[in-house]
Amino acid sequence: MNVPDVESVAHIRRRWGRLYVITTSSGRRFLVLRDEASEPFLEVGTPLESGALGALAGPLARTAGMALAYRLLGVRDRTEREMRDALLAEGIETPEVVDDIVGTLRRQGYLDDRRLASQLVQYMARRKPSGPHLVRRKLRQAGVSEKIVEEEIREALSPEREREMAEELAGRKLAGMKGLGRAGSKERQQAVRRIHGYLSRRGFSEQVVSGICSRILRGTMPGDEHDA
Repeated sequence: MNVPDVESVAHIRRRWGRLYVITTSSGRRFLVLRDEASEPFLEVGTPLESGALGALAGPLARTAGMALAYRLLGVRDRTEREMRDALLAEGIETPEVVDDIVGTLRRQGYLDDRRLASQLVQYMARRKPSGPHLVRRKLRQAGVSEKIVEEEIREALSPEREREMAEELAGRKLAGMKGLGRAGSKERQQAVRRIHGYLSRRGFSEQVVSGICSRILRGTMPGDEHDA
């Protein structure tokens, strides 16, 4: 009668500080924080019965996950989805453990998707003026819910504010262009195509972009002092 091999610790790698990644003989990965509870597992060849595997996937994963989360949050804010993805990437896969870590961080105020969304929108408005399409894409990529995304965009990017930012960016581009010629000229049409592409890539709506480009083509944008 064949007795199945007992799973064992096959590899140990230091991740950060006291955080270590344990890889088992079957290829499973566990993140642990080095302390008295995890010390017995930090030796290659250690046999892992079901109880040991349960500890690595449960309470030890929870302790390590909290340590990992605080380290990540010390670098920058994260959305709940980003935190879940980070935990899973490090081998913390038990759903109940992940939910518990995320819930604890939320209650402690470390995870707040609305706060992060508001900060990102404000940052982009100050440093990287962008239209709602680009802001929406950035927030979605970070895992912010659709409800929060749309509420934050409505709050920070009214149609008037969007138009103001787009006009300012277009004005900067115009200031650096030479030889635009009179309204409707070939040179001005080429400039309009460049500005249209630029504003579109910055996420401004087609209505706003087209309106600005029409004014540039006619030579009626404020500060447009090129050849008439």
